[in-house]
Amino acid sequence: MLPEAQIWRARVSAGLIAYSWSENPHADGREGLDAALRAIYLDAWNPYAHYALAIVSAYTGRADQAILAAERSIELGPSFALGYLVLGMARLFTGDAVGALKPLARGLELNPHDPQNAVWFSLLTLALFFTGDVEGALDTGHVALKARPDWPAMLRIHACCHMALGHRQEARRFAAAASDLLEPAGDALGPLRVGNKDWATRLDRLLREAEHQTIASGRNANVPED
Repeated sequence: MLPEAQIWRARVSAGLIAYSWSENPHADGREGLDAALRAIYLDAWNPYAHYALAIVSAYTGRADQAILAAERSIELGPSFALGYLVLGMARLFTGDAVGALKPLARGLELNPHDPQNAVWFSLLTLALFFTGDVEGALDTGHVALKARPDWPAMLRIHACCHMALGHRQEARRFAAAASDLLEPAGDALGPLRVGNKDWATRLDRLLREAEHQTIASGRNANVPED
């Protein structure tokens, strides 16, 4: 049996859960975990196998296990971008924004064109935001929107950053842009919201304020000038 087959079973299972495509997240999570552990059994020196365990663990409520698996993948492949990215993800999911910064930045440095960069950039932007570097978060978000201008989650994060800085017009613009796009089933940020209620509440409040600006602006546009 090839470890690569098990690695991809695990990665697909994680993706189904992350993007809310799964009809049975528990079953898919169990299948993904079993596949990842099988891949490690078949080739314990393969950094992709440990990455597979890390990404499935991150989406099945096992962030601590995800951190350990990600660290092992980096030990086996010091230039393995996905190992750094999933390490940053797992740390952020546990509420460790400071600890998420370096691995996320390193992973994006190693692989700036990863197909999942909409998620990785979103995570780095949020890590910067929740460490208090809102300007840095906006800079990262700007790069993210170049890579994926149609990602509603990133537009909403951008709106929150602008709102936090008092940039009401910009916040309104990004909130409106997000609402105009087709909404995906999921944005892969679910575990962050579930595990960090204060963060989720803060983002929701800022987004509501930005959306309120959008509504108010629309009303004012219908009022004739004197």
